[in-house]
Amino acid sequence: MSKKLVVIDGKSIFYRGYYAMPGLSTKDGTPTGGVYGFAVLALEIIKRIKPDYVCVAWDKSGTNIRSRKKIYPEYKAGRKKPPEDFYTQIPVLRGLLESFSWPFYEADDYEADDIMATLAKKAEAEGIETILVSSDLDLLQAVTDKTKMYALKKGLSNMQEFDPAEYRKKFGVDVEQCVDFKAIMGDGSDNIPGVAGIGKKGAADLLNEYKDLDDIYANLDNIKESTRKKLAASKDMAYLSRQLVTLMTDAPVDLDLKALDVADLDVSKLRDDLSRLEFHSLLRQLPAEMSESVDVVEEKKTEAQRQAKAPLAITAKNAKSLKADGMYAATIMQEGDQQSLYILNAAGTFAKVAAADYKDGLKAPIFDNMNPVVMFDIKHTLRQLHMVGQDHYRPDMDSSMDLSIAGFVRNPLMREVTLEAVVAEFSESHNLQGLDDLEVDARAYFSLEAMLEVAGLMDSFYTDPANSHLTHAYDLDRHSIMPLLRTELNGMLLDADYLATMRTELEGEISDLEQTIYGYADTEFNINSPAQMADILFGNLDLPTTGIKKTKTSFSTAASELAKLKDLHPIITHISHYREVTKIKSTYVDALPEHQDKDGRIRSILSQTVTSTGRLSSRDPNLQNIPVRTELGKRIRGAFIAAPGNKLVSADYSQFELRLAAILSGDEDMIEAFNSDIDIHTLTASQVFGVALEDVTKEMRYNAKAVNFGILYGQGSHGLAQQTGMSYGEAKEFIDRYFEKRSALREYIKNLRTLAKEQGYVETMFGRRRPTPDVASSNFMVRESAYRQAINMPIQGTEADLMKMAMIKLEEDLPAEAKQIMQVHDSIIIECPEGIAKDVATNMQKIMESIHPELGIKLKVDVEVGQNWGTL
Repeated sequence: MSKKLVVIDGKSIFYRGYYAMPGLSTKDGTPTGGVYGFAVLALEIIKRIKPDYVCVAWDKSGTNIRSRKKIYPEYKAGRKKPPEDFYTQIPVLRGLLESFSWPFYEADDYEADDIMATLAKKAEAEGIETILVSSDLDLLQAVTDKTKMYALKKGLSNMQEFDPAEYRKKFGVDVEQCVDFKAIMGDGSDNIPGVAGIGKKGAADLLNEYKDLDDIYANLDNIKESTRKKLAASKDMAYLSRQLVTLMTDAPVDLDLKALDVADLDVSKLRDDLSRLEFHSLLRQLPAEMSESVDVVEEKKTEAQRQAKAPLAITAKNAKSLKADGMYAATIMQEGDQQSLYILNAAGTFAKVAAADYKDGLKAPIFDNMNPVVMFDIKHTLRQLHMVGQDHYRPDMDSSMDLSIAGFVRNPLMREVTLEAVVAEFSESHNLQGLDDLEVDARAYFSLEAMLEVAGLMDSFYTDPANSHLTHAYDLDRHSIMPLLRTELNGMLLDADYLATMRTELEGEISDLEQTIYGYADTEFNINSPAQMADILFGNLDLPTTGIKKTKTSFSTAASELAKLKDLHPIITHISHYREVTKIKSTYVDALPEHQDKDGRIRSILSQTVTSTGRLSSRDPNLQNIPVRTELGKRIRGAFIAAPGNKLVSADYSQFELRLAAILSGDEDMIEAFNSDIDIHTLTASQVFGVALEDVTKEMRYNAKAVNFGILYGQGSHGLAQQTGMSYGEAKEFIDRYFEKRSALREYIKNLRTLAKEQGYVETMFGRRRPTPDVASSNFMVRESAYRQAINMPIQGTEADLMKMAMIKLEEDLPAEAKQIMQVHDSIIIECPEGIAKDVATNMQKIMESIHPELGIKLKVDVEVGQNWGTL
């Protein structure tokens, strides 16, 4: 079997990573998006291709296109220069490449794809198979029987493999005709002119009749007149384009196989670099080929397993041996289909309870003693215990510690909250990298040992008066664990028959929409294909492209772009509706029944360690994202029902964020309006338009509402104009008048921007903090996005804190028959017996409106009682 060489188009992949991961940075603010994207792809390549040799080609700054610009000064003209933090990441990338031990090639007057083609040619001469990795399709001309190309499609790991057969299938011509194909149709991204008026299909038709550009021009008289005229008029440009797109295979680079050998790498340095860059998830994904030698790995595993204690198998008779003063660490480990609970106490006793051995007699001896406890994700652990019938254990949340929450509150910008990542960030002596290589008992021991150490460090941190600003958020989050666990376990009852009926209806509606769309298009096509959609809209139907964003291959058909065309052709409305219906069907109608447990309930997981504002997030499935304002969204909610004899009660904070914005900014006018039950949108419209309250029209109120909410998310004149239909000038004037009346809010927003930049964080009313390193980014879009997040965080984070307080209080004060079953941003849903539903609604309203009497502004809660979620 021949050896394999992978040559990576470095800048192309780095560029893709940079824009795929905007704003990604380490906790000290070092931008790393492009480097991370590159590393993701690097590991994907290693796993998928298993190469023997790897190197990276790069476009040398300032000189790489010099030779082609001499031929055609407009070559690649108009390309936008990347932001400054794009360039600041390049030295970081080069350092990582050194750890991978991958040579970095660049040369004056040669682009990266020239270098790649040169290396491929040399590798072919050595009998080595070459794989070129890039998003630049110019490289396809280098494809042969011995050289393949992996072209990046959407994302960082989605690649299409090209050999000569695949090229013919994709483009309709042979790969040997690639250069002439590009020369005829041109390339807007590189500013290569081609033949004006002849595109992809026309170029392919010509080359299927005539073998190359020379043959086409030799037979010009035989070509139909309309095409002949275009070819004749652009002959010079066609040959110039061919010269520009032809890859040079004489780049001054040597095929040094020893330097390219993948086995020649410093594993320790690579791991250190990935840790320093905070790419913890990638550390776990390193393939065996990039680890130490088998002998070294086995030696380390043997030593680690020798050092690990053997667990004591707990029985009813010896369970009391676990009792000790100090903290307990506990975790659940999976080994095949066997799940075991492992415990390590402060006295050093290491014990194991297999799921098969969970007996009633073990409940009290084990769990009654196991306090205080440290776990990583207590809620998940207790949920796992519940699944095997263990509902007895309830940790003392005043003294116990959840490391996932403790770590996340300290650093809410952690990209992933795993035990390994928390230990890597906060431990003084432990490192859990490579733990997966150990036997399960040893893995559990070292994990628990690290947890006890980090728990001690966390306890010191949170009891230090200097960190008192975070203590409330930490305490609130850990005391939310049990109400959230019970909410998850209660679950929401789903009417699967209702969804089955809805599925049939939607399938019929989708079929009707397809036929309607085909009718307007006058042809059948793949409605889900953006490329085919663009061909229909901007080709067949000749809709205007002015103001429509371009993708690399065509004009965009994203929803935001179609909205610009909605009044120009009836097909647009039907396409938009088709997309809405198909998305609802696949995301909810088809998928929700798959999440039902045997009792018909769906038990979504509510996480506290995903959203940096402290807001809860829902997953498996996500029930917070069901559309609120659409009829289809309401119908999906209608599938969630109360059990026979029960009712659902929903309590929803009214204009929650605006009320918090008023109190946080100290806007007395807004505070007075809310405390007097004056409609804030009507008042705002009255003030901005200068009319009496009773003279405010629906349109005026709508515009005021758009600004009231939009301003909290950093909406500017352009966004307001798009949302309301105002002109840009009208929207700007409206916002200016708005801030004249809301000067306190304007100053608050201004101060938040200053705080984000100068102190490096913003915080909620209760001290929860979000670091703001990206406000220092040289990338305008990243920087402004960071400022918008900084403005929104204190409001949304305070809202999240109050919601958690409300869930805790409801758990304490409502009757046991009233069970919380879901929390969706501003609302809490309870299921209870029908006979007490009205009393529960009244009490929910009372509790939630008075959740924090010191707030300084009146909270209003709307309550509804119904048989299904859709009616609430």
